[in-house]
Amino acid sequence: MKKWLITRRVFLKRSATFMAAPLFAGSGLMPTSMVRFGLLTDSHYADIETVGTRYYRESISKMEEFTELANDQNVDFVMHLGDFKNGAPDHNLDHLKKIESVYARFRGPRFHVMGNHDMDRISKEDFLSVIDNTRIKQDRTYYTFDHGGVRIVVLDANFTSDGTPYDSGNFHWTDANIPESQILWLEETLKITNKPVIVCIHQLLDGDGGSVDVKNAADVRVVLERRQNVLAVFQGHHHSGQYNHINGIHYYTLKAMVEGSGEENNSYAIVEVLSDLSVSVTGYRKAVDKKLERRL
Repeated sequence: MKKWLITRRVFLKRSATFMAAPLFAGSGLMPTSMVRFGLLTDSHYADIETVGTRYYRESISKMEEFTELANDQNVDFVMHLGDFKNGAPDHNLDHLKKIESVYARFRGPRFHVMGNHDMDRISKEDFLSVIDNTRIKQDRTYYTFDHGGVRIVVLDANFTSDGTPYDSGNFHWTDANIPESQILWLEETLKITNKPVIVCIHQLLDGDGGSVDVKNAADVRVVLERRQNVLAVFQGHHHSGQYNHINGIHYYTLKAMVEGSGEENNSYAIVEVLSDLSVSVTGYRKAVDKKLERRL
């Protein structure tokens, strides 16, 4: 329980700081919470030996810490940003079932973004047959839902440049793309809502063709920027994390859970969207705190 006591002290300290913050301009009232959710990425679980800084087996205990905190803080839902599991010589579905069983300890809706390692030894269909995205049709790899007056959009960039879906390692991890059909779906999804929008994806949308970037990210950003209702994009994949602000949209890349040994090297966050359309990221362990103010 030591790890939990440390985490709780950090949370209470941050909560006290937030409650002492000044009133936001013009309203005379503190902004209220619209939605609050747990966020994690790149657990890469497999029952295999450590490679470099990736401690695959330890993602079970790290996930346990995350779900315990998410339950205690009564977040609205949890979102995993991809690379939930890692490829292994065998027992890939067993490994997936094991890490999903820990993730399922969260007592509320849970969701997955698909990452490249989720298809390094199995198909998208195999992956979807084991995991659960609450109230989302099982065959959906990209989808949307509303919660607390906020629209959440989940994208899938696990397609090769010719539009072929990733399947059992039939791809190079640097060739990540969002097909035209999904871009059209995204455009329509943003067009039909007046709600503020949070986007979740595995590979990066704030780059210009680097190895960790979605290759047609610039095309996707045009769509995201058009309606001016996208507040932030949350991403994984780039294990060291990063942050960018481009044309009114925040791009926050969460640090990977799998990197480093021990509870002190865990990484996860609680994200809160407020009524003034700012977004607060409270990072735990290695994850970075960030206040994302609305800027157009």
